[in-house]
Amino acid sequence: MQLNEIGTNIQYVDNDYNPYDISTEDFLKIYLKMLELQDPTEPLKIEDLINQNYQLQQISFLTRLEETMQSLAAAQRLNYVTQAGFLIGKNVIFQTDEITDTSLQYVLLSPENYGTVDVTITDKNTGKVVKTEQVDLVKGLNNLDVADLPAGDYTVAVYKDGNQLNNVILGISGTVEYISLINNEPMLGLPFGEKPLKDVVYIST
Repeated sequence: MQLNEIGTNIQYVDNDYNPYDISTEDFLKIYLKMLELQDPTEPLKIEDLINQNYQLQQISFLTRLEETMQSLAAAQRLNYVTQAGFLIGKNVIFQTDEITDTSLQYVLLSPENYGTVDVTITDKNTGKVVKTEQVDLVKGLNNLDVADLPAGDYTVAVYKDGNQLNNVILGISGTVEYISLINNEPMLGLPFGEKPLKDVVYIST
């Protein structure tokens, strides 16, 4: 920063001038000029000027720190979107507790091959079993046909030899259409709405 002599003339500065960014040379120039212009009855105290300079340096540091944090946050948001971009056009699975829209694709995620199991679908509101079928449950992704169910809310349970398999997950499947950011969190745009990227439990190949 270039410091002109203090006077009554108006001095114009560049748009990027930072009044809090003061060098040691500038500080000494200010101090000497203030000594020259000081009131002899109230002499200037160097301690006061040093304290003022320290405060200015603190403000400058905090301003630069804030700018740095904003730049890092922007870079992080861009990184999130870049990383999630490869999912566009792919099918992803989100865990769900129940079936709420029979027009969507639901799946069963199994940690291992179980062979023949019984899948029971129950109306959540009435507690009545509306559908039971036997399926060959394999490790990974297993499609669950719910197209023949009327509109409503349903729960799903899977049984092997009469024992419920609690480690089999009910999921909802959809194709990623776009990526967005909400409160710095990557969101996946799907046919049934937006879901957080962090909630994906399976990516279909």
